[in-house]
Amino acid sequence: MKNGTQKISRKIDIKKYLLLIVFGFLAAIAIQERTGAERFAGGLLTACLLLAILYRDILRYKPAYFKNYNMLVLLGFMIVSTLLLGRFFEYILVNLARGIGLAPIEITLFGIPIAAGAMLVTLLFDFHTAIVFSFVVSLLSGLWLNSAIFPVYAFVGSLTAAFSVIRCKRRSALLMGGFYVGVIGGVTASILLLFTGEFFSVKAFPTVMFALSSGISVTAVVSVMLPILEYTFKVTTDISLLELLDMEQPLMKNLMITAPGTYHHSVIVGNLV
Repeated sequence: MKNGTQKISRKIDIKKYLLLIVFGFLAAIAIQERTGAERFAGGLLTACLLLAILYRDILRYKPAYFKNYNMLVLLGFMIVSTLLLGRFFEYILVNLARGIGLAPIEITLFGIPIAAGAMLVTLLFDFHTAIVFSFVVSLLSGLWLNSAIFPVYAFVGSLTAAFSVIRCKRRSALLMGGFYVGVIGGVTASILLLFTGEFFSVKAFPTVMFALSSGISVTAVVSVMLPILEYTFKVTTDISLLELLDMEQPLMKNLMITAPGTYHHSVIVGNLV
């Protein structure tokens, strides 16, 4: 009996590791800047290593997620989609800068809303998972951008995004979260410019402006993606639960009119809980 249980457990673990490899493969594709077997192999091994760290962290601190493959798939999807989102915004911002004759082009990278991923993970999972997620995504984004300072900027912005929505109870609170991301992003960009000796150069002002604008992009991305992810992966966030308590909900109105006794009893029981 014990051997049979161990075999089942091993099969489940193999499925989890295969899932890790699949998302590592997808992440490696997302961070490829140039083609080449050697470069891809390095990206794949790096992505799998970072995902293995995330896997062990979840196994140690959030084992409940392993009982729900839906949540594991969602987390892997969040990593890959955040990287692809970054690539998309990089393409848009770089071409925008070229179109208006803005130089140097690399300053546009501070406008990439990488922090949106951490904000979504905090809302869909929890703050602890968002911290490790931020670490993984920040390092992977630095690989695709070939930048030593961008991972610092991305990690600080991601942590700020995660902190800003820990007690988020309304979707309107996402606006304040985006504001915090933009302000802290501007401060972080200024510090990094100071470190690189470019704080008093002509690129300082547009760099800070792009960093501030990233907060707007983060709010927009999270506002659009959150309900889609909630519906697709059947995840109920605190925001969704609190929205059900809105007295303007048709169901609540109908309950108060047709069964007022049941409604008041439910309210009293809910307060006791």
